[in-house]
Amino acid sequence: MTHSEGDGQVPQPRAPRLPGPGWLPDPSRMDLERFWNGTSWTARTRDIVSKLERVPLGYPGETEGRNSRGRLSQGRRSRQKQGGGFAGFLTFVLVALLVVGGAGYLGALPSWVPWPAEFVRSMPTGPAVAYPVFGSNDTVTYLARNLVAQEPEIDVTWIQASGRDVRTVVQDAMDEAMLQNPYAFVNGWNMSIGTARVRVEPKYTYSAAEAERRRVATASAVAAIVATPAVAQASDTRAKVKAIHDAVLRAATYDKAAGAAIAAGVTSAASPEVAQSQQAYGILVAGTAVCTGYAMAFQALAQASGLQSVVVTGVATSGVTTGGHAWNRVLVGGQWLVVDTTWDDATDARLGTDYLMISSQDPLMKTRTVDMDWVVDADVGMYGG
Repeated sequence: MTHSEGDGQVPQPRAPRLPGPGWLPDPSRMDLERFWNGTSWTARTRDIVSKLERVPLGYPGETEGRNSRGRLSQGRRSRQKQGGGFAGFLTFVLVALLVVGGAGYLGALPSWVPWPAEFVRSMPTGPAVAYPVFGSNDTVTYLARNLVAQEPEIDVTWIQASGRDVRTVVQDAMDEAMLQNPYAFVNGWNMSIGTARVRVEPKYTYSAAEAERRRVATASAVAAIVATPAVAQASDTRAKVKAIHDAVLRAATYDKAAGAAIAAGVTSAASPEVAQSQQAYGILVAGTAVCTGYAMAFQALAQASGLQSVVVTGVATSGVTTGGHAWNRVLVGGQWLVVDTTWDDATDARLGTDYLMISSQDPLMKTRTVDMDWVVDADVGMYGG
């Protein structure tokens, strides 16, 4: 003890200053911080690295049980240590259960881990829509429903959980969903892959209101054609296919301006005229489109008439010109036959029939090379190879 100089007075001892409220290193755990309320420790703790607060699991009272020097008595320290060990074990068990359960639900557990199939996440059903949708499998149909409904995000987490390569599966299925569904207006998409969720983010051609206007107009035109005697009273499948083929040709004029723009590299995303030229709306409502619009119009009419039809894409050669092309295959008498309304519309003087219900092996088809973008690769054989 020291004395003040000059007056011989002995200074009074100062009370120790306590830290203000806040997070401080836990006195018993180096991996934790504990909240100090300004006068005593509380039961609140958090991880010293992540700063995530933990659920209190019975930390002893702030001051209760301390001896005269402010320290926990030996018995209380032993009980705290035992309780902390049990709490840590319980936390580990709970976390392990959550991790295993989550992985099992997502289908991400190793094959040797037993997990009931009924507890694995399955494919959602997708929204209900008022328009026909086409898909060679359930995944494509699910995507098509979402595209027609113009959902901003489409959950595809279950695909990754199944162990398949989600990028490959989604690319294949989206190509088909976008091409085979006349009531979906999409010009691209992105995919977001997270640790627990995978989603597709479509890029829609139109606002929801404009897209619905076009769907209504297209569906009305389809209904009017399907109700004509030539289609409604067709004696058999062949007669119905010809009636639909002829209806497309009567409604259509080839859009030469859009065709030239496409040949120059203009995309649907960059040009409203090019976008419309790819739609059934272009043929059935606006009266003009390019080959994809012709094929989509035939597809919409075939679906509404109860026929089985698909749009086929590839490369076609006409004289010295080679370029992308689209046409249809339709099921007639158990055989998938070609219908190409675009090339049958070569002249306004007559309704061409050169490409009406011909075999894929017909000599006329030697000018065509079919690509793999129009249907899921594994399902190509379902539509005539």
